Amino acid sequence: MSPPEVTLTVIQGVYDKNIQGLKFPVGPMNLQDIRQEFVEDTEFLKLCDRYEEIDLSVAALELARDYYPDLDFDHSLVWIDERADEIRQQTYSFQKPFSQIEFLAETIGTKHGLRGDNAAFQAADGSFMNSVIKTGRGIPISLSILYMAVAKRAGIDLEGVAAPAHFLTRLETIEGPVFLDAYTPGRYMQYDECVDWVQTIADVSRSEAKSGLKPVGHRTIVTRMLNNLKVLYIEQQKWEHALRVQNRLLLLNPSQYASRRDLALISLKAGYPGEALALLRKVVSVAPELEQPMLRGQITQAFNEITRWN
Repeated sequence: MSPPEVTLTVIQGVYDKNIQGLKFPVGPMNLQDIRQEFVEDTEFLKLCDRYEEIDLSVAALELARDYYPDLDFDHSLVWIDERADEIRQQTYSFQKPFSQIEFLAETIGTKHGLRGDNAAFQAADGSFMNSVIKTGRGIPISLSILYMAVAKRAGIDLEGVAAPAHFLTRLETIEGPVFLDAYTPGRYMQYDECVDWVQTIADVSRSEAKSGLKPVGHRTIVTRMLNNLKVLYIEQQKWEHALRVQNRLLLLNPSQYASRRDLALISLKAGYPGEALALLRKVVSVAPELEQPMLRGQITQAFNEITRWN
């Protein structure tokens, strides 16, 4: 899956690897109205307010509620607490540095059958914690978040790692960091082994692989989750869902050019040409020269759709 630092926009083949740093000033668009859409999502809004530490399991369920409006959080949170109780009962007997991570993987991956599945990449359910618990199948980041949630409640300090192409978790031990791949139950690696593995699967340099194995905060994790969903919804042309995800990304990065541009493009695809036109007219003035012809074409399309209904 794509790392959050590079939003791979698949609308009309626009890719923006080289313009992530370009900023667009917050204009007259009312961000407060967008924020009101998520007024119940207290953990997500903490990230929007620049808090770094949140309850990540609750934030993950808040994202799932976009797809399942009547989602009952308690079922998932009770499942997490029960798994944590299983692990906590055994922690006193752990003797080896890797014992905690071994038992965690055995409990969640082997005993309860949670693992990765290629089909999970093609469905939103693969990203949603409640669905992963129900089906036992997920993608690396959703499975990792579950592992982290269980570990936290069991007193194990498992951290997220936004490695290139594959999300992992990391545990510090007296013998150095150990990396757990929640997608493949039972796979855990020491540092050098993990660097080699990331180099191979992501086709990156050794220095890039090492950089990608540092722990990341909750903001980075949630952003990566949203970008995964965004790309999936665009590929499947589920524009209303893509729009809600992009609204979340805009709240997290309100001054980022790419967030504004993609909101404009997705709004047009979702059937909101008026909103799209207002946004497009603003972003085109600060857009890279290479993107301007495409954006002007979208302005024409939005204008034509508006006039067609008047």
